[in-house]
Amino acid sequence: MHMTIDLGKEIAPVLGSRELVKVIESKITNDKVILDFKNVEFVTHSFAHELLKYKLKNPNIELRNMNSSVSRMFEVVEQQLQRKPKPPKVRIETRNIISIIG
Repeated sequence: MHMTIDLGKEIAPVLGSRELVKVIESKITNDKVILDFKNVEFVTHSFAHELLKYKLKNPNIELRNMNSSVSRMFEVVEQQLQRKPKPPKVRIETRNIISIIG
C-alpha cells in the first residue's frame, strides 16, 4: 500500500525552502510514498536539492505530475548532484634544503 501527498494542497503551491522537506518527512507514514506536484507552481533550487538528497536515502519515494518549470529545476539539481567534484590542482615541488638556506 502507498500513500500520496498532494504537495500543493498540503504544503504550498510554491515550495521555497529546505525546511519544507522536513515538513514533508513528518507527513510520511508509509514505506511507499507518491509526492504529487500537480498543484505546485514552483520549487526553489534549495528545496529541490534537499528533496533529492532525501530521495536518495529513501528510494521508495516517487515524484509525479510536475509542470515544466518544476521538472526543469529538478533536472538541473540532479545534474549538479551527479557531477563529481574535481580534485584541487596542487603543485608539489621538492627542493634541496641547501638551495633554500644558501
